[in-house]
Formats: sequence, structure tokens, C-alpha cells
Amino acid sequence: MTTVSRPHELEPGSEPRSEPRSEPRSEPSPEPSPEAEPEAPTSDAVRARARQAILSACLVYVGFGLMGLVPGLAGIRGLALVAAFYFLPGWLLRDRPAVQERYQVGPEGPVPRWSPRGAKIAALAALIVFPPFVLGFWWFYAQICGGDLSWISPLSWVEAQTPLHGSLDTFLNRLCRHHDGGLLPEALRLPARWTAYYGFGFLYELAVGLFAVALAEEVFHRGYLMSALDDRWPPRRRYFGVKLGWGALLSSLLFAVGHLVSMAQLGRLATFFPGLIFAWLWRRSGSLWAPALFHTASNLLMDLLLASTFPP
Repeated sequence: MTTVSRPHELEPGSEPRSEPRSEPRSEPSPEPSPEAEPEAPTSDAVRARARQAILSACLVYVGFGLMGLVPGLAGIRGLALVAAFYFLPGWLLRDRPAVQERYQVGPEGPVPRWSPRGAKIAALAALIVFPPFVLGFWWFYAQICGGDLSWISPLSWVEAQTPLHGSLDTFLNRLCRHHDGGLLPEALRLPARWTAYYGFGFLYELAVGLFAVALAEEVFHRGYLMSALDDRWPPRRRYFGVKLGWGALLSSLLFAVGHLVSMAQLGRLATFFPGLIFAWLWRRSGSLWAPALFHTASNLLMDLLLASTFPP
């Protein structure tokens, strides 16, 4: 009879054989998320980072203003401002790579990683916001250039209490000299800078407007400043599905004050309101490319509206 050996049956005098044990495979640990362990808003590090962000924004704009007063530096202060916007946040957070990544100011470089989602949200926002803005722009200047100054009387009164008295009237008079008096412009006119260099002027304006203006400002004001303030005062209320709080308000205010430094005209403070839209886009998309692209498109649209509504 043929005997079949069973695998677990021991031969006489043999030592028990242990089955080979497979070591449990350790799964690779995921990369830690920048937001996995948020710091408490009352921690000393978060407080110090918020103070540093506010102070840095103030010093950047004070330095920008002072450079305009020094012969030989006025011509390069714009370049210095762009460099500060891009590189200062990453340098200040050089010892905190996780925070750099969460703020999108590093650690790989000052330019955020491209985001198709950010581009899509920016395009959708433009489709929703731009049409009513264009109509409101034409209606507003039809009223103002037609002599109805009641819409700006509160702003004129505030300006009269400052050293900027008269700058708003000068600005509006210069514009309204070229207004035809109607609600809609007679024709769509392209800005002269767009048609320069055989039409390549538009590409130049687009590149400068995106990389030297909009993206640089968004990296600093939304990526760095707003994020540091949100860490200190976490937003709790939702606006159109997005949590916004003191970080959005204060960063937009400093954003507007910075525009006032570059051009001493009280109406420049109106950039506070687009700043809130940029803040919403930053939090809605999770990418600084959304406010940067929308910001660029807004500036180009304003150039087009000014050229068409107030032709030379």
C-alpha cells in the first residue's frame, strides 16, 4: 500500500519544522499633509507668524514708497516689489517647509504648482462676475460724467479731510473729457499697448500682467498674508460655500492700502472689494492660480473698458 505523507505529520525522531512566516508588509507611510496637524490659533508660533506677516506687508509698501523718493531707485522699485512678493514669504518661512507648502509659497520655488482646477474655477468666476461688472461700469460713469456726483459724495468728503484733497476730481475730470455722454461706448477699442509691436503687445501685456503683477500679488497677499492671518483667526462663517474670516478682510485691506501707496488717490482703496473675490477664489479652489488668473483677466478687462469708454 502506498502511504501518503501528510505535510504536518512528524517523522519519528525529527524536530518539528516551523512554517516559514511571512513578514507583514509595511505600507509606505503617506506624505504628511500640510494641514494634517494644524497649529492652535493661540500658539506662540501662529501669533508670531501673523504679526510677522502684517509687519512684512507694511514694511514692503513703506519701502516701495521710500524708493520712489530716492533718485535712481524709482525706476527699479517695481522690480524690487515683485521680487519681494515672490521671495520674501518663502524666506521668512524657510524653516517651516510644511507651512510653505500649505501657503503655496514653497518649498520648491516661489511659483505655485499649476492647477487645472484653479484655472477652471477662475474661468467660471469670470463668466459670472464680468458681465454685471461691465454693465455697472458703463452705468456708473454715465452718471458721473453726466454730472451726477451723488454716488461719490461720501468719498469726496473723506478725501477732503486728507492731503489727497482734489485728486479724485482731477482723475474724473481727465476721464470724463473723453466720455461721449451715452450709456454704451460707440465702439470697442483696443488699448494702444495691445496693438503695439504688430499685435504682439497684447502677449507682452498678458505675460507681464500675469507673472509680474497678478501672480506675484496673490502669492504675497493671499498665499502668505491671508493664510498666516487665517491660522491666527480661523474663519468660521461660510460665504457661498467658502469659509472666510478676518484673514480675508485684513489681507484685502492691506492689499488696497498698497495700491494707495503706488498711486496717491483715495479711489484706489476700492481694490479692497476685488481682494475679497480673490480671497474667495483662493479658498474655493485651493490654488493660487485661481485668483491670479482671475486677477489678470480683471486687469485686462479694465484696460479694455477704459480704452473703449474714454477713447483718446
